[in-house]
Amino acid sequence: MTATTTRRAAALAAVLALCAPLGAAPAKDGLTLSLKEKVIKNLSSSGLVLAFHIAVDNGSAKPRDLVRYRYRVRIDQREYINTTVTLPEPLAVPAGGKTLIALPVKISYDLLKAALGPVEDKALCDVVGDMFFRNDRNREEKVAFAYSGEFPVFQDPEIDLLPLKVNDLTVGGADVVFRPRFKNGNRYELIVDRIDFTLAFSGREVLAGPIEGDKSLPRTGEKTFALPFILDFFEAGEDVRAGFDKDEFSCRFAGRIEIASVWGRLVILFDKTQNIRLERVSR
Repeated sequence: MTATTTRRAAALAAVLALCAPLGAAPAKDGLTLSLKEKVIKNLSSSGLVLAFHIAVDNGSAKPRDLVRYRYRVRIDQREYINTTVTLPEPLAVPAGGKTLIALPVKISYDLLKAALGPVEDKALCDVVGDMFFRNDRNREEKVAFAYSGEFPVFQDPEIDLLPLKVNDLTVGGADVVFRPRFKNGNRYELIVDRIDFTLAFSGREVLAGPIEGDKSLPRTGEKTFALPFILDFFEAGEDVRAGFDKDEFSCRFAGRIEIASVWGRLVILFDKTQNIRLERVSR
């Protein structure tokens, strides 16, 4: 196993935030609920969906229909959601059969912050409620459930643009080094598989492509990339050439970051526009 593979495995294990499934709920007239798995979906810097996949086992000789459920969600011991959901169409659970139900909990970081205050790294989600089933005599049966799971609080990497290093400047072009700095505010390493970008000076694209090499970002740390290239003023245009007569000019750095995580592949779009200062190298 290579050092990179070992580091990747360790980083993924460090941010694993799903608890082991809890035991099955007691049977009610032949109905048993058991948690099969918890899945984190749609993770982004705005929030996520924590889905509880619940197996309904009907051990009786009569079919049942799930008609509604109510549940209360508490995050870090404080109430977040208290609601009842009525299904538009009953969900059948055949006699002696099983049905898998997904109970999704949508978590918005903004709402979470408003309800709980600042939450860092991860939080504990407790879901307690009842499912209501209708039997063949049109009577309702209630089965209680209670599950819990952890979820991450994710932050997009921040980007700073360091001064543009100008190694050489002639009438026809410039030898420069563009240096974007990526900051990871999360308390776990981000395993970055790919960064694709476009770079524009004074409104004209001057460079595009992937960033090569190790791109992973250390936890609560930063990494600066050096992107050297030769800029041809005849191709770039007069506006770009004129920018090098000043101390700074407009720069746009945009693209996408692909991150491998235990919650699936994350794709983060970035678009940073600011004036970039020139750092001229004395010879």
